[in-house]
Amino acid sequence: MSQNANNSLGLERLTMPLVMAGGVLLLVCVAAGLHDANDFFQSYLVAFLFWIGITLGCLALLMVQHLTGGRWALIIRRILEAGTRTLPLMAVAALPLLVGMRTLYSWSRPDQSDPVILSKHLYLNPTFFIARMVFYFAIWFLLSSTLNKWSREEDVEGSPSLWARFEALSGGGLVLYGLTVTFASVDWVMSLEPRWYSTIYGMLFMVGQALAALAFSVMILIWLSEREPLSDVVRPSYLQDLGSFLLAFVMLWAYLEFSQYLIIWGGNLTEEIPWYIRRMQGTWGHIGLLLVVLNFALPFFLLLFRHVKRTTRSLAIVTGLVLLMRLVDMYWMVLPAFGGGNVHLTWMNVVLPFGLGAIWFAYFLWQLQRMPILPAHDPRMEGVAEHVVEHG
Repeated sequence: MSQNANNSLGLERLTMPLVMAGGVLLLVCVAAGLHDANDFFQSYLVAFLFWIGITLGCLALLMVQHLTGGRWALIIRRILEAGTRTLPLMAVAALPLLVGMRTLYSWSRPDQSDPVILSKHLYLNPTFFIARMVFYFAIWFLLSSTLNKWSREEDVEGSPSLWARFEALSGGGLVLYGLTVTFASVDWVMSLEPRWYSTIYGMLFMVGQALAALAFSVMILIWLSEREPLSDVVRPSYLQDLGSFLLAFVMLWAYLEFSQYLIIWGGNLTEEIPWYIRRMQGTWGHIGLLLVVLNFALPFFLLLFRHVKRTTRSLAIVTGLVLLMRLVDMYWMVLPAFGGGNVHLTWMNVVLPFGLGAIWFAYFLWQLQRMPILPAHDPRMEGVAEHVVEHG
C-alpha cells in the first residue's frame, strides 16, 4: 500500500465545519463574557484543562509506548502523535488565562491581605506564574517536536538507531512530564484555593490525563477502524488489550481519589477539610456521587467483560462515558472553588468546552492526516499482523 493511500482518511471535509462551529460558540461566549467576566473565565479554565489534559495525556502515553516497546499502542501511535501536535494551539489557548488571572486567582490581586496567602508570595505571584507557564510549554514542545521529528525520520529511513533514541528520550521525558504536570496542576487549579494543598494532586492530574487521552484515542481508532489501512489490522484482540489498559487507569484514578479523600477526611484538619465540604454541598455532592458511579463503578464493571472490550460498539460507549466524566471531573475540581454549593452550572460552563473542543478537534484531524496512520518502518508492525492471525 502506498503512503498516500495509507495517509488518506477522507477527513478533510470535517475540519472547516468544526472550525466554524467552534468559532461561533466561542464568539457567543466572549460576547457574554463582556457582561459576566467571572462566568467566562471560570468556564474557560474548565475547557482549557480538559483539552490540555488530552493533549498531555497523548504525550505521556506516547512516551510510555516508546519506553516499553509494546505492541499494545502501535495502532494508536499516530493518533497519540497527532494529539501531541495540538500543543501549539493549546499554547495560544493558554493566553486568556493570563488575561483573566486576577479574576480567577485571589493571590494575584494587589489588594490581597490574607497573611497565609502573602506568606506564599515568593511562589504565587503573576511574574513567576507566567514564567513557569512558559517553561512548562517549552518542555512539552521540546518532547513532542523531537518525538514527532524522529517518527517522520523513521517513516523515511527506518533506522534501528532511532528506536534506542525513542526509548532514551521517553525515559527522561516521563520524569519531566511528571514534574511539569505536577507544578502546572498546582499553578492552574490548586492555587484557586491557595490555603489548601494535597501532595497527591499532581498524580491525580497525570492519571486523569492519561485516562482521558486513552479513552479519546480508542474512540478515534474505533471510528476509523472501517477505513483502510486500519481495517486490515484493527481486530478484537487489540481492542481487548486497549480496553484492559483503560480498565487499569480507571482503577488507578479511583484508588488515588479515594486515598486523597481518606487521608484528608480522616485527618480532619481545618486547612484541608473545607475543600471537600465545598464539593459535598448542594449540586456538587450529587455530581461527586455521579463521578463515583459513572467514572469508576460502571466502567470498571463493564470492562471486566471480555465481550465488552472486544466489541467496537460497546467499547465506544464505555470510552465515551469515561471521556464525558473526565469533563465532569474538571467541573467538580474547578467550579466549587468559587463558592462551593452556591455555584451552579451555567450555559457558558457547558458551551465553552465544546466551542474550544471543536477548534481543538479540527486541528487534531488536520494533524492526523499529515502522517501515515500506521508507522511505515516499525518492525513491530509485523508482530501486529502475526498477532491478528494468531488471536483475531
